[in-house]
Amino acid sequence: MNTEIRKSKVILTRRLAQQLETDENETSLENFSNGANGHTEERGTSSKDEVDNLVGERVNTRADLSEAVDSSIGNRSDDLKKPSNQFYPFSAIDFISINVSVVFFCLDFLTDILLAKDYYDEGMIFECALTSSLVAASFLVTGILSSFWHAQEKPRRNLCLMFLTFPFATIERNITYAFHGCKSKQKGSNEYYHYIEMIFTDRDASLLRMFDAFIESAPQLVLQIYLILKEQENMENCEDITVHSHILRLITVLSSWVSVSWSVTSYYRALRVSNAMHTTQQRTLLAAVGYFMWRVFEIGPRVVALVLIILMNPIIFLLTVVFHYFAVVTWSFASKAMPYKKLHENVVFVLCIGFVQVFSFMNTSLGKSRCHALLYYTFFYIENIVILILWIVLKKESFCPWIYHGAVGIVASGIVMNLVFIACFYKLCHPKTGII
Repeated sequence: MNTEIRKSKVILTRRLAQQLETDENETSLENFSNGANGHTEERGTSSKDEVDNLVGERVNTRADLSEAVDSSIGNRSDDLKKPSNQFYPFSAIDFISINVSVVFFCLDFLTDILLAKDYYDEGMIFECALTSSLVAASFLVTGILSSFWHAQEKPRRNLCLMFLTFPFATIERNITYAFHGCKSKQKGSNEYYHYIEMIFTDRDASLLRMFDAFIESAPQLVLQIYLILKEQENMENCEDITVHSHILRLITVLSSWVSVSWSVTSYYRALRVSNAMHTTQQRTLLAAVGYFMWRVFEIGPRVVALVLIILMNPIIFLLTVVFHYFAVVTWSFASKAMPYKKLHENVVFVLCIGFVQVFSFMNTSLGKSRCHALLYYTFFYIENIVILILWIVLKKESFCPWIYHGAVGIVASGIVMNLVFIACFYKLCHPKTGII
């Protein structure tokens, strides 16, 4: 075995492996990078405390890399000859996780459509259009992305089937994941092949769900909370407060909040498994719950803070979001986040992840992830605290006390709880525990 250490991080998929196999240059194993599906390789210095890197874990040697590439290629006659070393076998918890993802996806879709219909019936055409457009945008992006992946994997795939699954690409991927998971448990059914397919399909489905969440659910959270609070502004009597379609709105807000947090948690878990599928790592229910709570108290208060600044001044909101977006994008380019072969693919990748980082931390850079996280969260919470101070000073007389103080409490307590769960996760739940 070649003992030369390769200081790089790798994400491999069926698509990448097949592309790599046809490369005429043998040295591509040293320099290859991914060309699709957000599955990436980055070169540079790695560290022992990598935590939440969007672009994956390390592969230590060239031999390990070759083994990983070989094992990620499906449709091989050698699959039956290989031992079925399933370090992360399909389990009841995995099956429950799939169902939770599908339930939240469907709940998000149904509540948004019902809310849009309710707006239309009440003559609130603009609100109806905004709510509906977010749903349509998420379907369009995830459908196109999934179809593109299908075309790469199976060029002769039935176009009719691709068209039928287009709007529900996330559900289709989850069903495929469950199918391969069940087949990987059946003896004599080429378990190793289905195990590999299960792992990468899980990451495909999780990536689609995360895209859907940040394209639709996160903006939907901002929109619906803004509409709720805007209706209560400058009311003379707090007892007269009524929230239009309040039950449906609250369900929409809650489902969107949980969906965004769950999607990030699910994708993080899928990354961990797919990048360590040839070794064992700590993977517990406690770690998943800890990471989920981290994201819940990160995303929820952030959304409320953004809504508060819209209520104060929409122009300041736009300036804040644009400034934050360009800051994280500039940082990504400066830290050489270059996961793809082609320049334009890297640009698109960084621009898309920049939008995600308006709401949540995603480590795409090389080096110690804790350093990147510390820098991001310092910037992130300075913004939230400044927004909170402006809200306290400027909006004291505009809202009823319970709304005014409730907003302050949500944002302030969210900062504290988020930091608490981050510390607990790093100390108790992370695969490399006790790194704080």
